[in-house]
Amino acid sequence: MSQSTDLPDPDPEQLRMAIERLLDETVDRNEPLHLSADELSVSIPMQFGSDSPQATWRFDGDVTISVDGVRGPLREWVELVDSRSTDTE
Repeated sequence: MSQSTDLPDPDPEQLRMAIERLLDETVDRNEPLHLSADELSVSIPMQFGSDSPQATWRFDGDVTISVDGVRGPLREWVELVDSRSTDTE
């Protein structure tokens, strides 16, 4: 079920940059992120675009996220994943 927030759609470029900063900071920290939530529900677009289908993630309890890797532009990671998916088809 979708709820209107009366907020404008996020700018895809600003969203990409925010995700890059979060990933870079998480890789640099070398520490996991901890989240405690009570009935948290988040709609995640499955692709860019205002009419994109969305997945709903629900959390109730504790979540720990660890990121191992190297820093790099998100666009490079997306291109790498896209190239791997076309290689297997």
